[in-house]
Amino acid sequence: MALNRRQFVGAAAGAAALGAAGTASAQEEPDYGGWFDDVSNFDGTVDKRGQDTVEITVGAQGNNGNFAFGPAAVMVNPGTEVVWRWNGKGGGHNVVSDGDGPLDSGSAVAEAGTTYSHTFDSEGIYKYVCVPHETLGMKGAVVVRPGGGSGGSGGSGGTPEGPPANPDYGGWFEGVSNFDGTTVDRTDQDTVEITVGAQGNNGNFAFDPPAVRVTPGTEVVWRWNGKGGGHNVVSDGDGPLDSGSAVAEAGTTYSHTFEEMGIYNYVCVPHESLGMKGAVVVGGPLGGSGGGSGGGRGADIELSGPQWLLSGSVLLAFFSPLLFAAAMRRRYSEQPPATSDDLTLATGPAPVEEAAETEPAVEIGHDEYDPKGTAALVAFYFVLIALLWVFMYFVEFLGRVTVIG
Repeated sequence: MALNRRQFVGAAAGAAALGAAGTASAQEEPDYGGWFDDVSNFDGTVDKRGQDTVEITVGAQGNNGNFAFGPAAVMVNPGTEVVWRWNGKGGGHNVVSDGDGPLDSGSAVAEAGTTYSHTFDSEGIYKYVCVPHETLGMKGAVVVRPGGGSGGSGGSGGTPEGPPANPDYGGWFEGVSNFDGTTVDRTDQDTVEITVGAQGNNGNFAFDPPAVRVTPGTEVVWRWNGKGGGHNVVSDGDGPLDSGSAVAEAGTTYSHTFEEMGIYNYVCVPHESLGMKGAVVVGGPLGGSGGGSGGGRGADIELSGPQWLLSGSVLLAFFSPLLFAAAMRRRYSEQPPATSDDLTLATGPAPVEEAAETEPAVEIGHDEYDPKGTAALVAFYFVLIALLWVFMYFVEFLGRVTVIG
């Protein structure tokens, strides 16, 4: 059986996971002693073992601004060179060891492209801070341990599964109107498309979907719809995405294939202040759920607001009066008309002396098919359904209530 590119990458990641099973004790999450308690962008130690050089962004998104190291905690092999690279955001930063450590980049600087490096030869946990922004939570750690070798950039504990089911974006989507907290699952697809210029943020200033999860090896294509003026796709910080200058022409596309697991934040530079932001999550627990079909929701079906009325139970309620009316008409159309013998069996033989004085009276009103009554019942059901539609509309519009199932 032939494997496509995405399936080959997934199989390689699985083999790496099996190979790492024998060194599980060396990959356990380090005990930082509360060091990261106030660091918003910390979601676990990223395993970078097996790489000769590892890069950390200085001024990444986090701690209510660009006051973070990205990733906050990284695990490397002895002898690895770690390079800190400034992205020019969040003001002046530096890299200084907490306590008596080897790291000291000097005075805080703000210029984008500035770098500082150190090669870690001895095992241990090396904590560090940005001195001007330490109180805001701008802290980091380098964990030096042998083993590994997968070179992955995924999830906590150094495991190759990737980001968790509910990624911590560190406030990245604050002010993004079309982000509802859901990371759309597009795993197990070779190509995933994102609309540039979608409705959102008080105009056509949004990416749709704003947050999407894909499998390593997936090609993500951004497609312009020609609305909202000129847009572009540029990584936040030192990332791989850069579509160039903003363009407005409908049908324009830009693509990137994501090989390494992690969270990749990006913006439309001209409209970043309006909330035109997005994120691609590569890898993670949803990747094995067989998702990617039916709008990328995986095995879960999410219905919100009036869409709830499209569930099976409501459709049954909607069509039940029609089924009831059809059943009633069929029942009475198949019932033979009453005969004199039937009446005799039902009431018994009548006395001869009373036959001339009393005529049999049979009341069958309650057994007759009443078209007007049935029509009234059907109309009542339809009015009830209409009221339910109005009610659910206001629930969705005012309360943003979501019904899962």
